[in-house]
Amino acid sequence: MAVNPFTYGNPISDPARFFGREREIEQVFSRLRNAEFESSSLVGERRVGKTSLLNYLSHPDVRRRFGLDPEKYIFVYVDLQMVDKDTTPARLWQRILRQMARFCQDAGVKQTIEELRQQEPIDNFALADLFDSIDGKGQYVVFLLDEFENVTENSNFGPDFFYGLRSLAIHHNLSLITSSRRELIELCHSDAIRSSPFFNIFANINVGVFAESEARQLIAQSLEGTGVSFSESEVGAVFGLAGRHPYFLQAACHFLFEAYAKNLAPEERIRFLNKEFYEEAAPHLEDYWHNSSDQEKIVLTVLALLERLGRANGRTFRVGQLQEYYARSDQTLSNLEKRGLVASVAEEYALFCSTLGDWVVGEITHAPTDAQSYEDWLQSNQGALERLSARAKSEIGALLPRIAGKYRDLVIDWVSDPKNLIAVAGLLRGVLGMG
Repeated sequence: MAVNPFTYGNPISDPARFFGREREIEQVFSRLRNAEFESSSLVGERRVGKTSLLNYLSHPDVRRRFGLDPEKYIFVYVDLQMVDKDTTPARLWQRILRQMARFCQDAGVKQTIEELRQQEPIDNFALADLFDSIDGKGQYVVFLLDEFENVTENSNFGPDFFYGLRSLAIHHNLSLITSSRRELIELCHSDAIRSSPFFNIFANINVGVFAESEARQLIAQSLEGTGVSFSESEVGAVFGLAGRHPYFLQAACHFLFEAYAKNLAPEERIRFLNKEFYEEAAPHLEDYWHNSSDQEKIVLTVLALLERLGRANGRTFRVGQLQEYYARSDQTLSNLEKRGLVASVAEEYALFCSTLGDWVVGEITHAPTDAQSYEDWLQSNQGALERLSARAKSEIGALLPRIAGKYRDLVIDWVSDPKNLIAVAGLLRGVLGMG
């Protein structure tokens, strides 16, 4: 059998294996082609494909197809995962300049870059002189700064760094394309950075889950020539488990292809897929959850519990339905949708995949191995229940022992709003089998 065409460990580097993102690609190149040579900020959750998108944008064939001559436009990719608490602006500039020298075709400019790299410190005037020479040669530079939050959140990078970088971008042939988990202005280590005009030069471009047509194209084209064809019911099972999230979609398809390689029967293939996929997905779902606000966790929990109880036609729910269980749902759904954790169809919302719902229900409900008994928790949280009205205590008191200890405070805060109390208590009783 052919080699498994579905990969999910490393970013996509071959443009032939890159799917979707047509809108995002056109937005970036449109801003690069305009007279101001403008910057863009790619925003999306981890594993949603931001690095693969940066790789695609920087490929010479892709640049040429979108009207940017690779001889004239220098694209410099910098992986900022390596930025740590000891990294200084000078060290980062040395890294960026080293990458610029690698891709620069002009011998004179390349020599200027190499000389600047040796300076200590590298000041903004010297950088401006460098970009003056690049401008004079009619060349353009694009910095692809992956995981840029590692810079904005680093206290070594003060306002001077961001003012200097902004000045280079607005006065010279320099454009910045950053990637980050959240909008950059939300990921600053100080108010001084947050208020910097640096962030005004970017257009935020959300990188979310695929459209269904893009997801189906990925599956169909990847299977071409392999001798394997997934049935429609198997594709449906993949979408149920993984949604249209690129990473999870690739992983689910990988395991289903492996099931074919093992010559498993149809029912065994699905069992194999379910088991292997959940083990792969769980750590990433945990990361998404722990990087969510309390409000986001509550909305995710509402959707997971409603889905578990099957309280809708399918898996989607209207905002009005969700507000019965959490009054501020509408304020939170847009953030979750931008993050790709919630998908919307015709003004109805659902978790991006059923696996997330299963994980959330398992996370918040009490497990026999819970290290902290309810009695111990009461001893160390004596004032917790005092935040509840007598009615709330009556409705929720018997349920709290069945909630995992680390989420009891969250549930208490949730039901302290009397508008949600009865509906939430009924929802929890149904899922916990205490109806």
